[in-house]
Amino acid sequence: KNNRPHFRPNPYYEDLERMEEVVMSILHNLEMENTEIHENSHKLKKEITFSRNLLSQLLMENTCRKKLVPLKQESKEGHLQCALNQKYLVAFNKKDKDQQRPDPALSGLRKCKRAGIGHTPVRELPEE
Repeated sequence: KNNRPHFRPNPYYEDLERMEEVVMSILHNLEMENTEIHENSHKLKKEITFSRNLLSQLLMENTCRKKLVPLKQESKEGHLQCALNQKYLVAFNKKDKDQQRPDPALSGLRKCKRAGIGHTPVRELPEE
């Protein structure tokens, strides 16, 4: 005969083992959900940051556009003033040229001076 005492399994032990398997399965599922939720949370934080940056950029662009409108107006006014000044200068130059019609007598003298003809001062030599 066998001298060892007979071991009878505890009926609650098998129930506890099954419950442990169920709890461990639930725990595993919760850990997987937690990981997924953490990843989703990280993605949402990135999207929130992107949206905030986008909003900041849009607000900055809107501000720049508002500042650009008066600058464009000033630029248009500057171009208009420049065009008017050019028109005035062209008219002034034309009027100035009309007023400075060459005198035929003076133009002949100028031609002579350029050619070296005409009165040239003579240098006096020192007496010895």
